[in-house]
Amino acid sequence: MGWFEDLFGIQDSDTTKMTEKDIAIDMLKDSKFILNSMSMAITETTNPQLREILKKQLNSAIQNHFRLVDLSVQNNWYLPRSTPIEQVKQDYEEASTT
Repeated sequence: MGWFEDLFGIQDSDTTKMTEKDIAIDMLKDSKFILNSMSMAITETTNPQLREILKKQLNSAIQNHFRLVDLSVQNNWYLPRSTPIEQVKQDYEEASTT
């Protein structure tokens, strides 16, 4: 039993194992955080050379984020929706099955 199971008193089961979907969604969350942080750093930087370096890094991070989104959509790990109602329905269905 690992520290997570010890901390929450969970017996070893499949409910504590991370799936590829869990990892992909976590990576998407982290990627969004990185993009926001880099954007903020660019707007607050006064050094032109540093600003250019950060812009290149931001563009690279955006491309990596797009690749991760595409991979997640292809594997049905991330399902973009056209309306908030669809999001609520999907979240409810997922919560009901776990």
